Amino acid sequence: MSSTSQDKVLTPSAKTTSTNINILETGSGDISDSNGEVDVGDDILHNLGYDSQLNRTRSFGHIFSMTVTCLAVPYGMGSALYTSIIGGGPATMIWGSVLACFFYWMQVYSLGELAARFPTAAGPYYWTYQTASPRMRVFLSYLTGWIILTGVIIVSLSVAFGLAQHLVATVNITHPDYVAPQWVYILICYALLLVASSPVILKPDLLPVLDKINFVWTWTYQLVYIIVLLTTAKQSRRSAKFAFTHYEPTYSGWGQGFTFFIGLLPSAFANCSIGLVTAMAEEVKNPSRNIPRAMTWTMPCSMILSWAYALPLTFTLPDMDVLLEAPGGVVLPYAFKLIIGNDAGAVIMTLGIMGIGFFCLIAINTTASRMLWSFSRDHAVPGSALWSRTTSKGNIPLAIGQSVAIQSLLCLIDLGSRLAFNSFVSAAILAFNFGYAVPVLCNLCSRRRAIKTITFSYSKQIGRYCNLGQLTWTCLAAVLFSMPVGLPVAAESMNYAAVVLFGFITITTIWYLVYARKVYRGPPQVASQVETDL
Repeated sequence: MSSTSQDKVLTPSAKTTSTNINILETGSGDISDSNGEVDVGDDILHNLGYDSQLNRTRSFGHIFSMTVTCLAVPYGMGSALYTSIIGGGPATMIWGSVLACFFYWMQVYSLGELAARFPTAAGPYYWTYQTASPRMRVFLSYLTGWIILTGVIIVSLSVAFGLAQHLVATVNITHPDYVAPQWVYILICYALLLVASSPVILKPDLLPVLDKINFVWTWTYQLVYIIVLLTTAKQSRRSAKFAFTHYEPTYSGWGQGFTFFIGLLPSAFANCSIGLVTAMAEEVKNPSRNIPRAMTWTMPCSMILSWAYALPLTFTLPDMDVLLEAPGGVVLPYAFKLIIGNDAGAVIMTLGIMGIGFFCLIAINTTASRMLWSFSRDHAVPGSALWSRTTSKGNIPLAIGQSVAIQSLLCLIDLGSRLAFNSFVSAAILAFNFGYAVPVLCNLCSRRRAIKTITFSYSKQIGRYCNLGQLTWTCLAAVLFSMPVGLPVAAESMNYAAVVLFGFITITTIWYLVYARKVYRGPPQVASQVETDL
């Protein structure tokens, strides 16, 4: 067990130099290894109350590649193409991605400030504890940790289920009458989770290489995607006016205005996991600098990849009424078949985008295991003694296995429907937004004292506006992604995301009051504790 006693207030380690203390306070420094990489992460971690148990093997390039991998923008938007069409079509796809990236850039900036000040795998629940009022910090920290942990497990499962859907839809390209029974989706999800978790458990030193491979894969695929779609276009070639301005609000039933916001779900799904890499803080060199940089630089990549996905599709889009009749309701493989004009090309393009999704599944399972391990280290999870164990090589196989086991159990829910997929996606977005909003709100209420000395922020005003923008987006998203995609609403078309999430929050609160408050005392208290009047 690596966490320091909960009752002890920690002060900087005797081995920590004044330069290292400055790095802790400002997120900058000038102590470099032979590769020019600042590596004082272990000293900073000690000052935050933890001993180092994992290996710092990831540079900026590694963590940047992993952040892009976690987003998997082409896969995230493509897997929810049905919702893009229901939500207005081309105009929503193009301009909705701009709006989503703008809001998520504000979230990235807000999280980057806190990650620069408190670079630990504990992430949001640690930030909450350090910035919330003494009266509420333990409970808010506990609740935040569980919300984020729930979000990462749900989003991982949604990626696996989306891959299962696309694999069946790939079969439908050549066998359109095939209808997969429920157990087929479950078995595919089990196989995907098993394969995706294998390198995380057995060969963790291979993970940074896989992230870099996916970075190259993503950009190469996107280039091929642009060339193939624009040079074939068997169904039609659309005008620029159609691609940028065509808006069809009638499919959803929500009317002219609200339909556009329903169509934001694919772009939100593609960007909602941007903060997951903060869980890798104890495996990154100079995390106070490299993690905020990686998240910040990923957002321009997300915008470019969003348009690189959406523009070729909107310029070659087949009739939307036909697309909505795609076998199994999975639109993208069917769109490839119509646009490219032959089955082989459609299969290859679908498998290519599924590759991006599979790399994403590996990366998200990696972050999920780190979150479970870190939260267990602070005694917040039943069976913490097991899930917080590390090997002599700095791996956490039991936490990884438990994360996959939870997802496997959730697979037994009726996943063979588009309703289940949309609900999982919406619930993941809501969980991340709420989980990230808590420490940002606490930081604002403490007058941002915790981050006043870091160099990541360009100015106090930019940071404050980004905090307010993120909280605004959280409130907006809470409404948007709790609504059913289309009207009229029936039991089979209802969106149960909010019910699931707030039901879980209620259960978590009751469990905390009944038992968890007796064993969970929050992360280690440190000398830099921020006091508030919240």
